[in-house]
Amino acid sequence: MSTLVEMKSFVRDLNLNLITSNQNIEIDITKRYNDKIRWFMPNRNLISYIIECGGVLTGSRALRCYKINGDYILDRRTKDWDFIITQDMAFKICERFDIDMIPNIDKVISIKNQRAWRHPTYSEAYRVGAVDVQMIIKEELPEYTEINSIRISSLPYILNEKVKVIDELYDIVQNRSSISDERKEIGKHLDDMTRLIIRFNTSKLK
Repeated sequence: MSTLVEMKSFVRDLNLNLITSNQNIEIDITKRYNDKIRWFMPNRNLISYIIECGGVLTGSRALRCYKINGDYILDRRTKDWDFIITQDMAFKICERFDIDMIPNIDKVISIKNQRAWRHPTYSEAYRVGAVDVQMIIKEELPEYTEINSIRISSLPYILNEKVKVIDELYDIVQNRSSISDERKEIGKHLDDMTRLIIRFNTSKLK
């Protein structure tokens, strides 16, 4: 997909299709894992506790779980776990795992190799490299589907948030001369959205 404007236009159409058409949308929660031994998953105890607290899985890992008309809409391996949590959940998680910071609404807490840091937006995480877990703190949880106590955010929410992240990263890149990490992340998100849009429009022809 050549431009962000073009991608946004397709996302608007996709969201409208999800509301007005009879697409068969399914969720396979097993797809939140990559094909590797789960025992060695980074921060697995933290991830389990976030799920236990009611955190909502979002981002690319949640997208992997969605099927439209029988086809998975994203098959890329994912490295990190993105959760939406409330401030109350965040306090419980910080206490349980000795995270020494006060969680504020609309802030993000990132974890990598037991190290935690807080930043003001989702895209800020990319300035410090890859992470294992990102906890995005909101006043309220987004719309989600719960299967076997696993909460997966709604497909429109994930799509719209991905567009916001791409916008934020574009702003960072335009305001600075050389930021390779952000450019790489823009490419990754645009690639995800391009694959998703192609898969969605192909599935409508079945």
